Amino acid sequence: MANPPPISSHVKPPILVTKSKLEQRDLQQLFHHEITALQIKSFYPPAHAKLIANELNEKAKEGKMDNWRVGTERGLEVSDVWTEGEYTPYNVAIAMDREKEYFDGVQKDFRNRRRVTDSDAEGGGDYQPRLWPLDLLRLELDEVWMDGAGLARTKDKRVQGGGLPRIMIGPTRWKKGFIHADQFAPLSKTEGLFSGNIYLQLPHSDSTNDAGLGDLQIWNLGISSQVDWYRYRDLLKGLTMQDAGLQLKLRKELGEPLQVHVEAGDLVMLCVQKPHCAVGFLNGTRISLQCFVQYRMNDGLLIDI
Repeated sequence: MANPPPISSHVKPPILVTKSKLEQRDLQQLFHHEITALQIKSFYPPAHAKLIANELNEKAKEGKMDNWRVGTERGLEVSDVWTEGEYTPYNVAIAMDREKEYFDGVQKDFRNRRRVTDSDAEGGGDYQPRLWPLDLLRLELDEVWMDGAGLARTKDKRVQGGGLPRIMIGPTRWKKGFIHADQFAPLSKTEGLFSGNIYLQLPHSDSTNDAGLGDLQIWNLGISSQVDWYRYRDLLKGLTMQDAGLQLKLRKELGEPLQVHVEAGDLVMLCVQKPHCAVGFLNGTRISLQCFVQYRMNDGLLIDI
């Protein structure tokens, strides 16, 4: 069998669309892979994003975090990412035989995120409601997308989580960032897996002068057939393995990525079937909120984590 062309022949010029609000036309272009990423500036008020980041920083200092382990050929492995909440991502919960804890935690987490303690209230300990950033995203997707949007449910009708914090604390293990994908399937215009990421704090906002640290990198890899996935399997398995040699090879063969500069309050949506990473850093903390968005033609968007 003849050698396939270099994988870079499947990497298309990236397109970043930056807007001030979510619109259906931009979502359609993203879901059809006509654009690489959609960035909504100040989707959540930056000052309020920073307040939530402060809350999560305090919980991190108290050790109230779980590692966001990544599934590899060797099983679950520790990653650079930590999370805080009443549950871990569904795939991690299943792998660790914690399915019951996941569903119990989902309901509790939804309620906890939407209220904050009012320390000024008479007697203390009262709660004030707030609009959690991922709830805002779910509401706006439901309002903007033609077929609506809502939380995903299992076959037995149990609701799945609506998203979790992603906390990275310097120094990260991967200086340039760990290139990965969250689903391994050829691209299609009729269905796909995407993510919504709302940024709360970036490392360059506190202890470094390099404005690129903590940014998002995306490679606009456009493989759309199982045959091509098979042809490049030896390289693409590097997206699931924390292997330094394969990471170097991925960067060399995929070429230069699209680098999205993000700030507190920004929303970025992308297809997580494409290689992507967060740029590593030595100092500071990167905090974002992430959910997955399942797209299927002529159906509502489904949100989970």
